[in-house]
Amino acid sequence: MSFDAKIVNPFLLFNFPVALVIGGRSCYSSISKNKCTRIMKKTALTVIALPLLLLIFLSTPVFAITKILNIRHWTAPDHTRVVVDTSAEAHINVKEEEGKIVVEFEKSVVSPDLLKEYVLDKPAVRKVSVTSLSADRVRIEVYIARSVQPRVFTLGKILDKPHRVVIDANIPEVEEQETVERKKVKRREKKKIIVIDPGHGGEDPGAIGPRGTKEKDIVLKISRALRDKLVERGYKALLTREGDYYVPFKKRLKIARESNADLFISIHADACGSRSVRGASAYCLSTRGASSEAARLLAESQNLSDIIGGVPNGQNNDETDPIILNMLQTETINQSKSFGAMALENIKKVNQLKFSKVQEAPFRVLKLPDITSLLVETAYLSNAHEESLLRTRAYQDDMAWAIAATVTQYIPSPYLAQFEEKDGAYEPLSKKAAHKRESFFYKIERGDRLEKIAQRFETTVQELMKENNIRSKNRIYVGQKLRIPGAAAVAVSSSPPFHVVQRGETLNGIAKKYSTTALHVAKLNAIESPNRIYVGQKLRLVDEPKARTEEGTREDKKTATTYVVKRGDRLTDIAKKYGTTVPDLMQRNNIISKNRIYVGQKLAIAENTPNTETNASEVAKREEIYVVKKGDTLEIIAQRYGKPTSELVITNGLKSKNKIYAGQKLKIPGE
Repeated sequence: MSFDAKIVNPFLLFNFPVALVIGGRSCYSSISKNKCTRIMKKTALTVIALPLLLLIFLSTPVFAITKILNIRHWTAPDHTRVVVDTSAEAHINVKEEEGKIVVEFEKSVVSPDLLKEYVLDKPAVRKVSVTSLSADRVRIEVYIARSVQPRVFTLGKILDKPHRVVIDANIPEVEEQETVERKKVKRREKKKIIVIDPGHGGEDPGAIGPRGTKEKDIVLKISRALRDKLVERGYKALLTREGDYYVPFKKRLKIARESNADLFISIHADACGSRSVRGASAYCLSTRGASSEAARLLAESQNLSDIIGGVPNGQNNDETDPIILNMLQTETINQSKSFGAMALENIKKVNQLKFSKVQEAPFRVLKLPDITSLLVETAYLSNAHEESLLRTRAYQDDMAWAIAATVTQYIPSPYLAQFEEKDGAYEPLSKKAAHKRESFFYKIERGDRLEKIAQRFETTVQELMKENNIRSKNRIYVGQKLRIPGAAAVAVSSSPPFHVVQRGETLNGIAKKYSTTALHVAKLNAIESPNRIYVGQKLRLVDEPKARTEEGTREDKKTATTYVVKRGDRLTDIAKKYGTTVPDLMQRNNIISKNRIYVGQKLAIAENTPNTETNASEVAKREEIYVVKKGDTLEIIAQRYGKPTSELVITNGLKSKNKIYAGQKLKIPGE
């Protein structure tokens, strides 16, 4: 039988010593005076010591009960994370069973607000169930896919984060596939590669504004806008995270290295105790210390991200030796300063600056020895005015423009050199103008060879040597600027990359001007309604230019019986691409939910799938007519045919997705 501290009668603290004193007095009648004195001394010590021991016992519970407060989860392409918040350090037993991870909590109870089941329906985790086994034992079961490698660890209390139990369900084959894809980019990509790093994510929200705005959400939006602008300009732009999940420092740097990035840009929003402080700033790495107290404090704050984001012990150590880093990084830091100075010149056109010069601090996320790296603080979330700015799409877009403009100045894109700006629109260069324009200089980097540079810009070694008065192809050096002949560097395209909307223009009119369709322009720009364009809006007119390789050509000619899922793929898009249906793909590949596909997964495609250009065009020409029935919504019809709602709106010239009626005939496009 266990002892419960709650049943101890507080009057014992008084009654017990009184009883001892009475007993001491009674001893006079039966024993000698000396013996009785010894008994009284022992009694006095007991009277003093026992209440103290009882007080200590009562103030320390025999068995502390841990409360399970909350369950949260995030999903990344290569893993799903489940976090269990607890009121104190949890004592857990972990075991793996068929298709699930079982975590049993000893001396624990469940919060009344906790659900009994959380349905995630993700590639790594199907659901999480919570069961109270007894009055003080709780079982949490995480149902996982077969290919998952689980990892369970505990994290202590830090800042506003409680004690946590973290359950990671990793999909190794996805991570391996991502590495393969990045290395392919490194080998094949002729365009400049920019890696954009949206700070924080998942369990690490970053700074939080007075209105509750989270840094992790704002910087992801700015990063996506920046990516789109860089793609428009002919760069290959990659994000270290595509959604709301945390990526450790090590992996952020790994993505940049494996992709052979030319630039690494980390996007953040600042905060401090004084709400009057405002302005944007730029930071580069310092291996010696911080250039200002503000830089030091910011670096300390940002370097905590791995701990706040939930990286287990031993996984967040720097893997670069400091001595080697110092030897290699001097030139890279100087380049980063130059890039940062150019960035500040453009950013001050968008917002005032906190610091007019690039600051230096030992940021762990910038420790890339041979890649120019910059951390941009876009504004202060702790400032009410700047928090409001950061929440607007206009400011996010302007900040993305400022950084994209800097990239264009620092490492010009051959693709953008094909066009010239006239009255807000970009038009192709004439052949005469293309020959006249010596479009840009290229700065030689470590490991460059003249053959490699000539291949990248589609010219010859002889042409480069002649243009730059080089006597030997081996006599080039890091930092040397080579003039790239304009006519040789680029092929003039028939369509400009984008068009700036002018007053009075319509989507149909713009499409007609460039010999394309309104639907095509709407798809490229994610426009839901043909009436939702505005003056000054930049509309993309052509897809991102793709370099075709011999290997790629051979792959196109193959009869496709399987398809390997790529980042960003949806089952709906794959079905549409191959002229099949989502249910057919799900049935053939034993897929329970259309959301549960993952990068690297091989999907079986029907043998009669159209896979040649001729068949694809025939599918595109097919068009169905659907008669709207009572109770139909455009979303339901779009889902039925595997089409985006916006595509049906534009194809049928609807003013609103809500304005359809029974008996109305809708065109369902074949592609």
